Amino acid sequence: MNRQEWNQYAAAFETEICDITLDETNNQLSRFVNAAGLPPNPVLVDLGCGIGSFIDKFGNRFRQIIGVEYAARIIARAKERCGERAGITWLTMDISRAFEVIGTCADMVVCLNVITSPSAAKRNSLWSCLAKVTKPKGFALIVVPSLESSVMVEELEGATASSDDGLVKREDSWQKHFGRSELTATLAELGFVVRRMGRVHYPWSTEGLRKPRSDDRRPWDWICLAQRVAA
Repeated sequence: MNRQEWNQYAAAFETEICDITLDETNNQLSRFVNAAGLPPNPVLVDLGCGIGSFIDKFGNRFRQIIGVEYAARIIARAKERCGERAGITWLTMDISRAFEVIGTCADMVVCLNVITSPSAAKRNSLWSCLAKVTKPKGFALIVVPSLESSVMVEELEGATASSDDGLVKREDSWQKHFGRSELTATLAELGFVVRRMGRVHYPWSTEGLRKPRSDDRRPWDWICLAQRVAA
């Protein structure tokens, strides 16, 4: 989605976009944030901060916060939502180039359903930036769409909308979904060790479906807490 298209969602972000901080149904984000052994006065970098939901909910745990978003109207909503809270820097820029501005500064990097482009080159640039801004021994908290969940949804729908490389068609656009093993391997290549991985569930309505009466399963994204190895 380009900058102009993303800006168009600013006014109706909560109803049109799956914001996992707001939409999760099993409180996984809090558990995973708590599981990170952060140092005193930690620094948070939110790559693709959207309207600031994660910063608004967890920002009081951090001394310094940098929210990065490439759509000006979206980040204006984030500023409005988080108010005049001290210690927040907002950057409106290409997310994959954030390292060029902020350097290696983060005790925790958050990247929630941002690395989803169908372009491998674009995904790789985002993964690279995430690794570069994370301090050695720092943490990355990542949420990505689950390929396993998508397959489950397709089975219930009786349709196939995914390709062999994890690209899944949602409405009129393609989105990258990750298998558990692919996500683990990707992080290892970037110099991270997975400390915790799980499922963060969201409502069936997000998939445009009603909850099946005869099935207790719920759709999910992968949530992962990974630690960058020491230099």
